[in-house]
Amino acid sequence: RSLSSEKEAFLLRASGKGVPLTALCTGSFVLARYGLLDGYSAAVSWFHIKDFRSRFPEVNAHADSLFTVDRGRSTCAGGTGAADLAGHFVSQFIGQKAAEKAAKILVLDRIRSSRDVQPVGDLFPGASSRAVKRALLLMESNLQETLSVAEIASRLNCSRRQLERLFGSELGIGPMAAYLALRVHHAKSLLEGSDLQIGDIAYRCGFTNAGHFSRVFRQQTGITPTHLRHPNRMPGGAMIQ
Repeated sequence: RSLSSEKEAFLLRASGKGVPLTALCTGSFVLARYGLLDGYSAAVSWFHIKDFRSRFPEVNAHADSLFTVDRGRSTCAGGTGAADLAGHFVSQFIGQKAAEKAAKILVLDRIRSSRDVQPVGDLFPGASSRAVKRALLLMESNLQETLSVAEIASRLNCSRRQLERLFGSELGIGPMAAYLALRVHHAKSLLEGSDLQIGDIAYRCGFTNAGHFSRVFRQQTGITPTHLRHPNRMPGGAMIQ
């Protein structure tokens, strides 16, 4: 939803005067809509990153940190990340002790920094290192057009071998196996919670076609996508009464 004409004028006037702008959660969409994040780095929730990137390609959006401060633009992924960004401002303008006191008042263990990554989903609770968490977030943000392990490692500034070793140590599987599990998990959510055709779900989750998707899904879950969506349907198409 667009801003009122008064709020729009206020925002653009503030930007024109060089006033620092801060956006919390989906507030980044508002700044981006008016071109106020073009050329800036912006932290966006992993839940919204795909939509954000498709709508605002001029913004260097990412989903691997809680918040980002880039020159006069500050953005955060939302949720408790807003408190961390506020703590960053308190530390910057008042002092670290004041930030620590604010954290105690808010009953927070600590104020997390911009280097802390967004929490990953509960599919891999064993993920503990920054590299593995960031890799999983990159995977979740690129389910349709999948990345190679080499490309993920390059974005994380580490070697492929190092990344594979970390995945094996923390998750017990390699990066590509984890990537596949995320794609199948997302496909399962779409099968259960949407009316999308199976072919569309296959495409959205990075599979070449519905047949390929069905084979992989059955290998991973033990049932076909059709059976998951219609558990009472017999192979011939009839329904079990």
